[in-house]
Amino acid sequence: MKYEMIYFDLDNTILDFDKSEEYALKSVFEYLNIRYDESYIEIYRPINEKWWKLFSEGKYKKEVIVVERFREFFEKIGVFNLNFNEVAKVYLKGLSSVAFFIEGAEEFLEKLKEKGFRMAAITNGVESVQQKRAKIAKLDRFFEFVLTSEKVGKPKPEPDIFFYAEKLSNVPLSRSIYIGDNIETDYEGAKKAKLDFILFDPKNKFGNNIKKVENYKELYRALVD
Repeated sequence: MKYEMIYFDLDNTILDFDKSEEYALKSVFEYLNIRYDESYIEIYRPINEKWWKLFSEGKYKKEVIVVERFREFFEKIGVFNLNFNEVAKVYLKGLSSVAFFIEGAEEFLEKLKEKGFRMAAITNGVESVQQKRAKIAKLDRFFEFVLTSEKVGKPKPEPDIFFYAEKLSNVPLSRSIYIGDNIETDYEGAKKAKLDFILFDPKNKFGNNIKKVENYKELYRALVD
């Protein structure tokens, strides 16, 4: 085998985070008894991405960003005077109650497992949420562990999480590879850890200056051939 250990990012690499995210946002509106508009998710997403970027840059702690993203979002749609700590709890409860595979992901992982590959997940997500979603999706069928930045103490692109994973798997990073969908966190983190990397880019959003694939068939060939 070319690689002894394959690490995957979870959200939008294996699990359909966009689908879970909208489900969780709708659950917040149901809790608040406010009518949900389909346009709200498109308002929320860039705000959420902005706050997670600030987290990955080490500018805010996770406890801050999971609350402040909702303060900014609700103020933008003209809703004020909410208990944003409570809103954040309701959202995270909704998010942790569902997990959806990206189409083809489950079959792809099954094929790798049949080939005898060792696999694990490395994610910047919230520990409690990601572990619950992993359990719902029964990821332990494929992954030896799901490691979050919250558990490690530093988010990607800091390389600490990869060094931590190396100790858990007991496989040198030189014989491992990481697959993720985010240039700023996944690619940069793997680069800092001197870990081989493949970008999962199904919407072809990024250029060809780094190794990338657009679907699981291409990814399977890249890993097995």
